[in-house]
Amino acid sequence: MSETQAGSLAAQVSAYSKLIHANPAWQFAGIYTDQGISGTTRKRPGFADMMDHARAGDFQILLVKSISRLARNTVDLLSCVRELAALGVAVRFERENIDTSSAEGELMLTLLASFAQEESRSLSQNVKWAIRNRYKTGVTNSHRIYGYTWVGGSLHINDDEAQVVRRVFDEYLAGVSPEAIADRLNAEGLRAREGGNFLGSVIRTWLENPRYVGNEMLQATYTDGPGGKLVVNDGALPKYWVQGANPPIIDEATWRRVQDELARRRQSGGRALTPSGGTCALTHRVVCSQCGRRFHRRTKTRKHISYKYWWCETATRGQGNPCRAPQIREAQLKSAITAHLGLGEWDDQQVLERLEQVTVYPSGKVTVMKRGAHTAEPVMAGKE
Repeated sequence: MSETQAGSLAAQVSAYSKLIHANPAWQFAGIYTDQGISGTTRKRPGFADMMDHARAGDFQILLVKSISRLARNTVDLLSCVRELAALGVAVRFERENIDTSSAEGELMLTLLASFAQEESRSLSQNVKWAIRNRYKTGVTNSHRIYGYTWVGGSLHINDDEAQVVRRVFDEYLAGVSPEAIADRLNAEGLRAREGGNFLGSVIRTWLENPRYVGNEMLQATYTDGPGGKLVVNDGALPKYWVQGANPPIIDEATWRRVQDELARRRQSGGRALTPSGGTCALTHRVVCSQCGRRFHRRTKTRKHISYKYWWCETATRGQGNPCRAPQIREAQLKSAITAHLGLGEWDDQQVLERLEQVTVYPSGKVTVMKRGAHTAEPVMAGKE
């Protein structure tokens, strides 16, 4: 957000505070803002707080600067306004002079929201046009990448972060899996750019990212519509390769070796078609003894504690559980397989190379077939 925008927001907050306090029939309930966040996106903490407080009955009137500040999608806007109306909250839009508690309010709101949506779409198209024209001349639109700092219109190496990046590449070549690398970094107290934990899936994207060797593929991804999802560009739009786009952190020889190793590990099986597929060494290897389908990885949260578990595809797709397949906790499964393979700790690459198949029975019994073996061996006992 620019200083001008920040000043404008502060002025609006001040004006609305004075307006509310000046009306003896009103009681000030709070102000909700989303600084620098477009009305086209739903990831708006201020908006979410406002809706939570409305559901709690904390206020009965909501003052909004304009329709576009609440939402720029007609469906989302009307859905929001109607929910607020059901909660007994009237919405008053200052710029358009609309009060949703009036008889003609929703009709006018529908018409004006359509204009706001078209305006947003037009603005989005203009922004995309400008970005794509910059792509044609080799100018990047990506300024945030771990290992670099954007200064004066170009990327500069961040020495502390670059050290972590080089370590990731070196450890991967030493045979350590992306998940294990992430675990090590987290265990040492290192944190990602926004202060969160490192993830194996993110480490994989680093290993594939040509920015670290100084090059960039422009428009490798694109946003599908206003407020839409970021999707991989599989040929729908032109791509532009820029050699020497930024100073390299990884040398060419190391980069080439990592790409060869990525290809080798993919060919060893067990992963998705790309190393950034977000899978693990058990993917496609855990099967149901009854129907022969694969087990899927899921997350369960209880009392704010999350854990991973595996369950038969039939059950995870809402088709009941005719196989009577149990939910197998990933931590227990990994521990049993690690011990069975004689590993000191779980290592995706070692498991990929040595594990053929895991079979789960209704009793909870689990057997493992090693690569090259002719019989499966039990690693977890079932219920009696």
